[in-house]
This record gives sequence, C-alpha cells and structure tokens, in this order.
Amino acid sequence: MNLMSTFLYYLFFASVILFMGIGTNKILDSKFEKLKSITYCSKIVISILISAILGWLITKGILIPLKITELMPLICFLVYVCINAFLEALIRLTTGKSSAEFVISYLVILLSVSESVSIPNTIFISAGCLLAIVGIIPFIMAFRKRNSDTTSDAIFCRLFLYLAILLIGLSCWDVAWFNPEVFQ
Repeated sequence: MNLMSTFLYYLFFASVILFMGIGTNKILDSKFEKLKSITYCSKIVISILISAILGWLITKGILIPLKITELMPLICFLVYVCINAFLEALIRLTTGKSSAEFVISYLVILLSVSESVSIPNTIFISAGCLLAIVGIIPFIMAFRKRNSDTTSDAIFCRLFLYLAILLIGLSCWDVAWFNPEVFQ
C-alpha cells in the first residue's frame, strides 16, 4: 500500500507538471507528434527507469557512505547521458529516426532519486511522474483545439489559467474543512 500511495501522490497530488513545473514549457510548446512513436516513448521510459535505478544505487552505495551527496545531480546526469546516448544510437541504427529528449527525463530522474528511500520507491516515483506528464496531454490538446483561433500570447495566458484551474481541482479536496473531525 505504501508504494501505491507514493505512486498516486506523484501522479495526482504532487504532479510534476502542475505543482513542480517540470516540463511545463516543453509540454505547452510541443505539438505531440513524437509521442505517437512507440520507439520514442519506450526509449524515454527505459532511460528514465534505468538511470533512476542506477543513480539511486550509486547514491546509496557510494555517495552517502562517503558523505558526498552533493554530487548526486552530477552522477545522475552522467548515468543518464550514458544510457540515453546508448539508446539513441540503438534507435538511430535500427529505425534511422532521432528520439532526442533531455530536460524532462533528467528532472524526473533527479526527483525520483532525491525523494526515494528504496529501489521500488524510485521506480514508483518515476512511473507516477511519467504518467502525470502523459495524463496532462489530453487536457492541453483539448484546450488547444477549442482555442485554435486566438493569438499565441492570448492562448498561453488562457492555458496557464486552465492549468491553475486543474491544479485547484486536484488539490481543493485536501482542505481542512472537508475533514469530518473538524466539526466534532
């Protein structure tokens, strides 16, 4: 149950897009053509999961005993670059297409390594973050379809208001006055 609550926490209540802002500008500017490619999506998922696991193992096994945890972002970066370069080369050799993506994946890896206490916890945090990013895409696409006739500056203002409404909708139930013990 603890892993499921961690997964749901990072999926809804601490959504990386809405609460932490990871990848907000990338998702707002994206046209989502790459997401239709199974190789692109699988490469991102595999690279995030492997990099997060290796980053957590190196952090737990080497950096914490040596008391040099300040190097954790650098270690995660190096691990992610190596795995991402390998997978990118593999995809380019087999399909001839590029599937480059860096910022969102690296920030999800940093978040999952820094906030986890075990390897399964790291996997569930990474999966929750990825599904939160994928889960917001239909809302943004629907918003863009409805507002396709407006200028780009106006659509971004409306889109941030729309994201704020989604944020309030996800977190408004967590108010103290909804708690039944308050009225006793």
